[in-house]
Amino acid sequence: PMQVAPGVTTVGEVEVIKFMDNQFRKGTGLIIDSRLSDWYQKGTIPGSVNVPFTIFDESGEHSKDLAEAFKLFGVKPKSKTDEPGFWDKLFGKDAKPSNWDFSQAKDLLMFCNGPWCEQSPTAIKRILSLGYPAKKIFYYRDGMQMWQLGGFTTVIPKPKS
Repeated sequence: PMQVAPGVTTVGEVEVIKFMDNQFRKGTGLIIDSRLSDWYQKGTIPGSVNVPFTIFDESGEHSKDLAEAFKLFGVKPKSKTDEPGFWDKLFGKDAKPSNWDFSQAKDLLMFCNGPWCEQSPTAIKRILSLGYPAKKIFYYRDGMQMWQLGGFTTVIPKPKS
């Protein structure tokens, strides 16, 4: 899709480079390669972190991986001492309750293989359903396919030990 969800900004190469120079450099944003790790290991956008879309499944099978990813994203489990009704006051009574505290959430620039790929849109929709603020998500729709066709730099990540 051109737009994954309301509030999520779709970006092109110029915006990716601006994101690298601003949010990424300042530590307020992350570049997330949502592809499976075998694709990531073949090459990725410089500075990106591999967080495969599969850890955001609805079954809860990857809940430990989800918690680790959210920690990387600046998201913490919500404190059990949160004031009752606080979220209703802040977001209105129709707001979905969340078990996560997004007050320190980083901006995320998410991508996958290219315009035909559903991996990053799937990840984006899932983290939105968990309460991640849409305004903090940037969708690089063109993905690795167009990044490489454009002649932009790619890197081979170091294997995990």
